[in-house]
Amino acid sequence: MRPVRIISRLVDREPPRPGTGIRVSIFQGENPAGSPTAKAENLSRMEEVLALAAGYESQLCAFPECFNTGYALGREQCELLAEPYDGQSVQLARKLSKLHEVAVVLPYVERAESGALHDSVAVAADGELIANYRKTHLYGAAERVNFTAGEEIPPVVEVNGFPVGLLNCYECEFPPLYQSLVRRGARLIVGPTAADRHFTLQDGTPTLVPYPDATEHIIPAMAAVWRVFVAYANRRGWEVSERGQWEYRGNSGIWAPNGTAVVSAGPEERAVDSLLVADCVPCTVPPFSPEGDHLGDSRIESSDHLLPAV
Repeated sequence: MRPVRIISRLVDREPPRPGTGIRVSIFQGENPAGSPTAKAENLSRMEEVLALAAGYESQLCAFPECFNTGYALGREQCELLAEPYDGQSVQLARKLSKLHEVAVVLPYVERAESGALHDSVAVAADGELIANYRKTHLYGAAERVNFTAGEEIPPVVEVNGFPVGLLNCYECEFPPLYQSLVRRGARLIVGPTAADRHFTLQDGTPTLVPYPDATEHIIPAMAAVWRVFVAYANRRGWEVSERGQWEYRGNSGIWAPNGTAVVSAGPEERAVDSLLVADCVPCTVPPFSPEGDHLGDSRIESSDHLLPAV
């Protein structure tokens, strides 16, 4: 097993009791991409990481966007590597979730029965697939070439008796999506991502403006405004493909409902594969506002209906 750096912030030696909170692990690594061999290596890495997360009695372990294949793919690579929701990758996640008693958040490239390709996130718990979310808000021209946008709003599932909402990368920057998830009961929102610095655009030119670091302002603000834990699971290091090169920010972390970081990756974690482990326990977080309740006080009606994808 390749070394994995551990950073943790636990409330107690024992993980949270059902309904009181959840112990979360986030894997941040540099992984191969774009081939069947790379996919096999990534799934093997998932097995290693989940065994490690189980040793810390994690109740949920999340991986970055498109973990099984890599993110920096062209359409042909997506076609080659895509799997159905009951394919090899998700089946392995289901098996390991039961073996290690850890819910698994596995982002993967999905091929639907219609033949459409989706940037999807599967959640497996106790050997079952409890959610399969297809990213509804695609980022940029390349994602729109590779994937079809999903049509169902981000789900809320229960792990350890604790309601967990899902977002996928770019979606972590949309305040209404947080509002929708929290309104439906989410107390932790998990956002797998593949957020980089500069990268190559779909037309082959390099970006002149870097992708923003969402953890500087957006993620802490959303955690505080909606009074919810937010776990942001990014990649680190490099991916190189026929489309160019990507350097990922390595800025994974978990933010508390008052906007403070529970645990976050620093320079050392950007240099090596890391597992961030933290307890998300609402009763340990100080109040953010003496009387304010943004969700309850809002007089703007929200809708959970998606507009047509563009």
